[in-house]
Amino acid sequence: MYRTELKVNYDAEMKPVSGSCTACGEKMPKSPADLQNPAEIIVWLSGKYIEHRNLKHSNDERRRVPRD
Repeated sequence: MYRTELKVNYDAEMKPVSGSCTACGEKMPKSPADLQNPAEIIVWLSGKYIEHRNLKHSNDERRRVPRD
């Protein structure tokens, strides 16, 4: 069993540009163009990831793998 996490990809200037689920590889939607602050982009991607995780990965599946 593989623990699901958000993988954030960065550009050359270390600005977050995209995110994906490490368990299934699904890409998160692109952040709105009005978000420029890296922290705001990560918060936005995290929210989309949580929605994805709740829809696609059951609570039972997540509990099988012990957290660090």
